[in-house]
Amino acid sequence: MHKDFITRGILLVLLLASTAGMAQSSKQQDSYRYRWNDDHGQMHFSDSLNAEAIKNGYDVLNSNGLVVRHVQRQLSPAERKVADAKAARQKAARAAAERQHSEDMQMLNAYPNVRVFRDAQQAEIDELKQSLRTTRINLHAQEQNLAELLSHVADLKHQGKPVPAYMQKRIDTQRAAVNDQRATMVKQQAAMDEAVKKVAARIARYRKLQAKQNDANR
Repeated sequence: MHKDFITRGILLVLLLASTAGMAQSSKQQDSYRYRWNDDHGQMHFSDSLNAEAIKNGYDVLNSNGLVVRHVQRQLSPAERKVADAKAARQKAARAAAERQHSEDMQMLNAYPNVRVFRDAQQAEIDELKQSLRTTRINLHAQEQNLAELLSHVADLKHQGKPVPAYMQKRIDTQRAAVNDQRATMVKQQAAMDEAVKKVAARIARYRKLQAKQNDANR
């Protein structure tokens, strides 16, 4: 019995020693040091950081001396402004790329082939053409009304009669209506020309995406 007691005591001591060794090993593995260069390029090592390390940037080393993390040097206000602007541009670019990818996927899922997609895009152009055609008809009617008014005024002047004030007012109103219709037609024509370009670009992109998708599915 005394012998068993001694044996258990030895085992307990060994267990405690093993645990202490593991704790010490873990502590060593979790310990870190810092490395940095000063303003003159001289390298330094330390268990703690100072203002110079934070200013110039530093490496975090594990117990084996390997770099586990690098911290950039402290930026000046001007450098920080440039860095923030660059980060904002990169963020905007990533957001734009994500939106484009989402739109591409929606486009491919909504239209089974390029013919259906082209027909859907052509409907947009046809609608703009119809609006332009309607404006052109209205403009022609407005121009005819203005021409009739001007012809009537010319007859009055030819007869030596004065032009009534209400007649001149009607002419001014009609001329303004003609100018408005002409401006509208110019805008609609520009919108249609732009739509034609965009549709052509969309169709080209759809073809490219569909070809890429087909290659991936093979």
